[in-house]
Amino acid sequence: MKIELPRTLLLLLAAVPLLGHGSEIISLRRPPSPETTSTPAPERARGGIGETAKQERRSVKVVGQKIIITDGTKTPVDYKIKGVCYSNDPNGLSFHENFERDLPLLKAIHANSIRTFRPFAAYKEGTETVELDYEKTKYMLDRLAEAGISVTVGFDSARDIVGGIRDGATGRVFRKAFYMEYINAFASHPAVLAWAFGNEYNYKYKEWFGGDKNRWLAILADAVKNAKTASTRPTAVVHGELPRETELREYQAISGLDLVMLNIYRGPSFGRLYEDWAVCTKVAPMAAVIAEFGRSSKDGKGNDTSVLQAKWIGKMWAEIESNFAKTGAGGYLFSLKDEPWKGDSDSGPNIGVENHLGIYTADGKPKEAALLLMRLWKPKTRHENP
Repeated sequence: MKIELPRTLLLLLAAVPLLGHGSEIISLRRPPSPETTSTPAPERARGGIGETAKQERRSVKVVGQKIIITDGTKTPVDYKIKGVCYSNDPNGLSFHENFERDLPLLKAIHANSIRTFRPFAAYKEGTETVELDYEKTKYMLDRLAEAGISVTVGFDSARDIVGGIRDGATGRVFRKAFYMEYINAFASHPAVLAWAFGNEYNYKYKEWFGGDKNRWLAILADAVKNAKTASTRPTAVVHGELPRETELREYQAISGLDLVMLNIYRGPSFGRLYEDWAVCTKVAPMAAVIAEFGRSSKDGKGNDTSVLQAKWIGKMWAEIESNFAKTGAGGYLFSLKDEPWKGDSDSGPNIGVENHLGIYTADGKPKEAALLLMRLWKPKTRHENP
């Protein structure tokens, strides 16, 4: 599909801090990774190519404990995330190559949102530097918007926020401050639900930030500020488990940060998660979004636990759904498909083997959990998924 678009772009400069070095690998318990030296990088201008009246009309806001979406003159909708985490490789580089096969999988389970760990993008081929292919990326986002599927676009510290590193696995160099190029390009695209920074970095402060949590908080604050200058979409950080009160206050002190999303693996129930969240956010109410939850279809002994996977997911989803009227705004199941690159490490009885966490196999065959969601997430009305 060829899309004819204007070629004129405005160039902006985004300042980013001087930091350490390293590379990030997307992993369930080991979120993306450290950062490197960076300098300002050119960005695609907001409101440039590809912006339409329809895009400008859609607004997404976090209002207290709700995510509110408004399209033009339509009545505002209390958006309830029925989502899945989505990636095709550890570096987030092959969304476009798999998109036509994966979109039907998302439609089949009636997902209304996906969450990615790196930008949902296509990249130009044959270049040493990882460069955005704007037209192909816009095509994917347009297709998702047409299907009623939103994207919480993830950015990691090393590749996207700071950038300037050469990835050991691919040999390609990630552009400095790439996140701002992406945000400027798709600031108000109707498929974009939110911008999410980092993935449970609280588990890796010592390894990635020299034990200095404030280094990450400074990077996060700068990224949120820059994102807010270019886009009105909500901003989020993803935290592993329920943050301690001091951690939550540190996040809340960051101007413009709208959501603290949670990766939760407690077995077949979230326990008192929602009650505890309501207490710790009583002074400053915030929607509870589960950024990861789920269970593997294989245990540490190699047994097929696909039936157990479906049973647990069904129980967890029932808890998420029962909290829609309270503090809950939905969640993202981990994950759409099995991810072979994670290996067969056992993450314990609450998770299982990491490379079998998908509700589809790596080649797209549905497991019991996918069949369950086809029933649970089927819209009751044609207006349910805005």
